[in-house]
Amino acid sequence: MAKDTLNELHQFLKPESRIDLKLISLDHLIGVSGTEGGVKILVGKENILKSVIDCTNDKVDNVTKKALLLLINITAYSEGSIELLKLKPNDNKSVIDIFVGYVLDAQKTHADAVCMILSNITRVEENVEQCVDILYKHLNNLLNVFVNTEFNKKGCNLEYLAPMFSNLSRSERVRTWLTNENPHIPLLKLLPFCQYEKSIIRRGGAIGTIRNLTFDVQYHKLLLSPDLDLLTYLLGPLMGGEDYSDDEMDKLPIALQYLPKEKQRETDIDIRKMILETLNKLCSKREYREILRDNGVYYVLRELHKWEKEPSVRLACENVVDILIQKEEEVGAEDLSKVDIPEDMVDKFEKMDAEYLNEG
Repeated sequence: MAKDTLNELHQFLKPESRIDLKLISLDHLIGVSGTEGGVKILVGKENILKSVIDCTNDKVDNVTKKALLLLINITAYSEGSIELLKLKPNDNKSVIDIFVGYVLDAQKTHADAVCMILSNITRVEENVEQCVDILYKHLNNLLNVFVNTEFNKKGCNLEYLAPMFSNLSRSERVRTWLTNENPHIPLLKLLPFCQYEKSIIRRGGAIGTIRNLTFDVQYHKLLLSPDLDLLTYLLGPLMGGEDYSDDEMDKLPIALQYLPKEKQRETDIDIRKMILETLNKLCSKREYREILRDNGVYYVLRELHKWEKEPSVRLACENVVDILIQKEEEVGAEDLSKVDIPEDMVDKFEKMDAEYLNEG
């Protein structure tokens, strides 16, 4: 669509405009937003974007629905997310401020679409700290509505708040909030969703948040503390109904002992891989490797490796097993996170991994 035609559409998106003209205009814009080139054109039209944001609170449901779909398309591209975050469409409020209000309103019909937009915007690395600036004061409320799976009274499940939390956990401020906020540590509320059978999106977001925490070694002691029981939540999805010897079974976390034969492993490849990457990070220090060994992690991964067909997940599994089966004098380092690997060896290891995956 020509740029001058886009400019003409602005007049049809005003609150007082006829409903049919709003809907036709939004349909045109949705078509434009279907390509990256179209999104690049739209993000240069600030007046149109502000009007579209106003349409997300229109009194006509179909107008709201189409406006939100358009913003989902725009924020699917990094440039769209970055530019949308810059806007102050309403009383100097950002898009984030406006949409948080929608999520916290139990009567909002299209809150799921709003959560998708928030997830898209926070996914862009460049946006994270600015998003945290805006969202930090709302984090407890957002987590509360997330864990209350029946909060929204219009049938929205708000599951895309999970990847939003995962995206935000790349910020040190959010990692501190997750692990230190009182009186209830937010991480404790997220953990059960690692095994939430009704939603792969909630499971993936919860695991992704934990994985981001493990990139920072200072949190490993808390993560592996008995009070948190993290290994139950990480190992459970990797287990089927296989048999273990009595000695092996005794090492597993209590909740994972004697699982029923019909127990199914996590079906999503990416989630299984994220869990293994998380366990790998938790192997950083000797004391934490010992905790993993003492909780039967090796036995679970041994059985997973027999079952796993996806080469990238098998490789991730082997990377953890290779550490855990070694004696500490063979590991050769108290803290693996501080080992400086020469650049030529990094290239060699990456080449070996690529060859393994190709063979797989």
